[in-house]
Amino acid sequence: ATAWLATDNVFVALMREHFPEMLSGMNLVAIDTLHLFPTTLECAKLVQEKYGKQALWKKPDGVNTLDEFVAKYGDCEEMDSADFDFVSKVEPFQRALSECQKDILITGRRMDQAAQRISLDLWEDGKRTLNPMANFSWQDIIAYVDAHGVPVNEGHNFAYRCDAPIEATQRHLPNLPWTKVPLGKPFWQASAEELQGKPPAAVTYVFKSFGDMHTTVPVLPHESERTGRFVRQAKTECGIHTRTTSAGAPHGGSLVDLMVKDAAQAKSLVSACVRTVELNERQACDVFCLVNGAFSPLTGFMDETAYNSVVKDMRLPEKQLFGLPVTLDLKDVSGLNAGDKVLLRYNNEDVAVLEAESIWQPNKVVEAKECYGTSSLEHPSVESLVTEMGDFYVGGRLHGLSSPKFPYKVQTPAEVRATLPEGKAVVAFQNRNPIHKAHFELLKCAQQDVKDSVLLVHPTCGPTQPGDIDGVVRIGTYEALKAETAEEFPMFRWAYLPYSMKMAGPREAIQHMIIRKNFGATHFIIGRDMAGTKSTITGDDFYGAYDAQETGKKFSSELGVTVTHYENMVYVGPEEGYVQESIAKAKGFKVAKLSGTEFRRRLRAGEEIPEWFAFKSVVDILRKAGDSAFC
Repeated sequence: ATAWLATDNVFVALMREHFPEMLSGMNLVAIDTLHLFPTTLECAKLVQEKYGKQALWKKPDGVNTLDEFVAKYGDCEEMDSADFDFVSKVEPFQRALSECQKDILITGRRMDQAAQRISLDLWEDGKRTLNPMANFSWQDIIAYVDAHGVPVNEGHNFAYRCDAPIEATQRHLPNLPWTKVPLGKPFWQASAEELQGKPPAAVTYVFKSFGDMHTTVPVLPHESERTGRFVRQAKTECGIHTRTTSAGAPHGGSLVDLMVKDAAQAKSLVSACVRTVELNERQACDVFCLVNGAFSPLTGFMDETAYNSVVKDMRLPEKQLFGLPVTLDLKDVSGLNAGDKVLLRYNNEDVAVLEAESIWQPNKVVEAKECYGTSSLEHPSVESLVTEMGDFYVGGRLHGLSSPKFPYKVQTPAEVRATLPEGKAVVAFQNRNPIHKAHFELLKCAQQDVKDSVLLVHPTCGPTQPGDIDGVVRIGTYEALKAETAEEFPMFRWAYLPYSMKMAGPREAIQHMIIRKNFGATHFIIGRDMAGTKSTITGDDFYGAYDAQETGKKFSSELGVTVTHYENMVYVGPEEGYVQESIAKAKGFKVAKLSGTEFRRRLRAGEEIPEWFAFKSVVDILRKAGDSAFC
């Protein structure tokens, strides 16, 4: 992938000189966002001509000019930066990767470009990304440019002299109080006198890097190239580097693993703790998901900045999607200071050490309104948020000591991924109830519709809303159904996730897509009323029947997870069996019905449950559990 920057061009020159056959077999991918500097496009022509390597160019989908872009997508200054990023860069890049049929991305990123890249690896396995220029310095790059005549952006050949500093966030504006002076050569070849002029200007800026015109500004000659990029934005990288663009890869590119492997380090962390917190089951579920990478790319409980960003925009500060905040709530933080270490325990076992980087009292009304779409206490999760959870949040990096233990078998993302065959699509199904026959018919349809796929049945088994089936009992039903169907459906995989349901409808659908992506899913089933709930007073739904489905589809491409969606499956008799609801209606079939309330009544009364409705093995387990089966 090239942006025609000096480092990118040096890489092409090195490949032409030392590995010409390899360069010929590569695809040089370039994205014209329609907002590039004209000099960038001129530089691209020179590089392609000099090294005989034509780039594969892509533009935003369905447009060829800036006017067309504005008409279809809007003005870049008015668009959300993440939306612009996806439309102009990520989506075109995904199309290019698909066309190339290559699975390794080569970049021109270097460790000296910014603090965010200081630990850049040459090879990023999770992202399938090679960074061959990582150990080069800026001086290495310009020295090679000068010695070998590598084409560079002509925008480097100007100095911007002014009488006083201009804020970086203002340097993109027109008619600024500076003088643009042609140097006749790249600024690094100019002397200080040539840069500053006579008498010397108070401040001189130069362009060291070139991105989109509205987010790139000139900087002081000694400043980093990245200083002038993404001005007025919270992020420091474009989406090609921060978002996963390949199906099946973890969110953010790498699967997070926060478990401390060294016993001495673990002991030292524990001894440094100033407070111990006993976790409840909901909090322990979050710790499990954090330390084992189910919440990748998170490396701990969100700090206040990340929390506010996710609550308001459903995005992390680096603009990656994230459905809901992940926070540690405490009722009392007196005596706890930023920088302190906190020991987290669950069921009498040390599970993690938290570095308390951020301590604050959130506005829970805002959190409820933004995340749940309502501040009404009739929403069970909002009621819990306001009346049960602690008043304070603590965020910071986690160090895993021991993965929390639950009264049921759970699997980490790495463990699940190890069971998935390479090269196959993985269709994930999330649920919080026992699987009855209508659900199972849906699973069969999904697995058959996605050619040569594996079906990952991945229920959540942590705390849920009152009236649901208890997690331990549900796992018993899953295990029975797994055994009953294993021979006929060997392409099904079963795993259980300790996760506390929030019943947040559309935003929770995004959360579940991210989690299943981290477990290896390429597809995700979203059915009617996913993660929905009703008013505890009126019984009215808080979300539309297909709100979660539509939200999932909206962000499907960005996440690299395809949403598979189906209508309700209904039973119309022994001859036709189960069909989609619309088909039954169109053909005038009589639909057999059994409500959840009636099902529970029959369970408790010991009355017959129709075989078309539920598997006998599942019914037997639920009957045996009795009233204890319900939360």
